[in-house]
Amino acid sequence: MAESKTTLVFNQIKEDINKGVYSPNEKLVETELASRYETSRNTIRNVLSLLEKDNLVSIEPHKGAKIVSLKLKDIVDLLELRAEVEGYIFKKVVPTILQDDIKEMEDIFKQMQSNIKNNQFTHHAELNNSFHEIIYSKCDNKLATDLVRSLKEQVAKYNFKTILIPGRQEATLIEHQNILEAVSKKDEAQASLRVKEHIYSVRDTLIKYDNIFL
Repeated sequence: MAESKTTLVFNQIKEDINKGVYSPNEKLVETELASRYETSRNTIRNVLSLLEKDNLVSIEPHKGAKIVSLKLKDIVDLLELRAEVEGYIFKKVVPTILQDDIKEMEDIFKQMQSNIKNNQFTHHAELNNSFHEIIYSKCDNKLATDLVRSLKEQVAKYNFKTILIPGRQEATLIEHQNILEAVSKKDEAQASLRVKEHIYSVRDTLIKYDNIFL
């Protein structure tokens, strides 16, 4: 079944928000969005309402919509909660993960290595997300996976650029390699620990360089 126009535009704007196309607190003008995404103002209104439900946009009466801007404490809280939920998901999934899934994670990790080696960071966030999604997709606790995806989306526009911070390229590869090694051994406790370390490392980077992101 083909996606509706509202769904298509919703996904396009959400992706642009997460990529940092729009700045925190930036005002969103319906007519400009309608022109940019080649759709009607009515569709844009529907999309903005959906984005508000995802905590990506705030809508105020008589003032319109704008991109949500989180305070540093909000971001830290979201990342710390994500770390605990994702740790739980990894601990639950890793003991029964299939070799094909591990191979897919290995292939993604190799792409991450290649991209960073060649200073090609455009698709890093996408690869990073795909790496983690393999584990999420195998978890039978939908409440947990829905929650962790929601938490990630709310801070995506902030951590999208962390890969450009000095030293972060090397760190993210080490962190994902540690996760992959634990998953490959089907060591659920170690995998849970390693994924938490990775997310807390992202948190610490954002705290250290908050003047760049906020």
